Formats: sequence, structure tokens, C-alpha cells
Amino acid sequence: MGRYMKYEIKGSYKFILGVIAIFLILNTISYIKISSDYIRFIAYMILFGTSLAAFLYIVGSFKNELYEDRGYLTFTLPLTGREILGSKLIVAMMWFAILGTIVFLHNLFMMSWISRVSLSEILEYFSSVDINIIKMFLYCMMLLIIGVIITLLLIYFSMALSRVSLKNKKIGGIWFVVFLVLSIVFFYFLAKITSWIPYSIDMSTFKIVVPLNGSIFNLNIAGFIYTIAVGVGDFLTTGYIIDNKIDL
Repeated sequence: MGRYMKYEIKGSYKFILGVIAIFLILNTISYIKISSDYIRFIAYMILFGTSLAAFLYIVGSFKNELYEDRGYLTFTLPLTGREILGSKLIVAMMWFAILGTIVFLHNLFMMSWISRVSLSEILEYFSSVDINIIKMFLYCMMLLIIGVIITLLLIYFSMALSRVSLKNKKIGGIWFVVFLVLSIVFFYFLAKITSWIPYSIDMSTFKIVVPLNGSIFNLNIAGFIYTIAVGVGDFLTTGYIIDNKIDL
């Protein structure tokens, strides 16, 4: 599994480095050339564009395994489907973490440079931020990470399912329709479950509450369990399909 992860990193690092380089160039230009009123908007657009490019590339990598000749090598390796899928998830999250860290640090540096405020002063400001804001940030990061993982697993499952169901490379794009349908079904039941079982954990106090208490830190217990169960189910089922259903 470790060797396959190295293979994944070796095959994707050039593209990811290119995305990072484009982000650094465009983000720097946005701070230097654009009026300060538009910097935040431009930065968000650049972040969205670079994140989308990295996401599509990572998704395309698995698609190539299923629909292109590259799969002849991958699926004949002495690895289980779960190991292949797990390797792809770990490498994908690693790239997202690196991209996110670079985005944060570069914006921090540019803010310091443009405002002529030292980095130590900015860091001192962050250290004085209200603890509830820090909790909210960590809570949002947790939801973001879980959301990205679940989305990737749904996409991988949709690709694998459409591949073995249709067995036709020419209409391999049908996976996207499958993904949309599965996403609709997932969110439909998620909404139903959270309404049927409204008890949540207030992440600021770690107490079980009813969502009507107005806290922004509410994590619906049943909805969270359902989301994790769907993710685990997608992972195991996709691994099974890779092991037993992929016809090279």
C-alpha cells in the first residue's frame, strides 16, 4: 500500500505543484494590482478555481484507472480494492491539506506585506481571538474534511458502479448522473433523519441538546452517524467492486 501511495504521489505531484504555482502567481497579482475592496473576492475566486482544478484532477485519476489502459497495471497489483481506494483517499487528502496550508500562509504573508504589519503582530492578533471563534473554525474544518471524504467516496462508488453496470467506455461519463442521483438520495435521507431524531451535540459544550437552543455548533447525532455509515458503506462496496467485478 505504501508503494502504491508513492506511485500516486509521483504521478500527481507535477500537476499539484503547477496548481500551487498558478495560485501563488495569481494571488500575489490580486494583492498588488487590485483595489483592496476586491482583494477578498478575487482571493476567494482564485482559491475556488485552484481547489476545483485539484479536485477534478484527483477524481479523474480514479476514472482513468477504471476506463483507460492504466487500469491493467493498477488492478493487477497485489493489493486489495480497499487498499487501492484507501491509498487514493490518503494521497488526495494530503494534497488538499498541503494546498490549504499554502493558501493560508501565502494570504497571511501578503496581508502582512500589503498592510505593512509584521507577521508577529498578525500572529499575536490571532492568539487573542475569542475561543468560540477558534472552536467554530475547528468545527467547520472537521465538517469540511468529512464532507470532502464523503464526496470522494460517493464519486468513486458512482464510477465503479457505472463501470461494472454498463461495461462501455464510450459512455463512461454516466457515472456523473449516478453520482447526482446518489447525492440526492443521500441528502434526502439525511434531512429526514435529522428531523426524525433532532438531538444534537453542542460542540462548544459537548452536551446533548435540541437544535432549537440556537447554537451554531450543533452536530446532529443521528445525521453524523448516518453520514459516517454511508461513507464506510461506499468505501467497502467500492473495494468489493474493484476486487470482484472489474472486468479488465
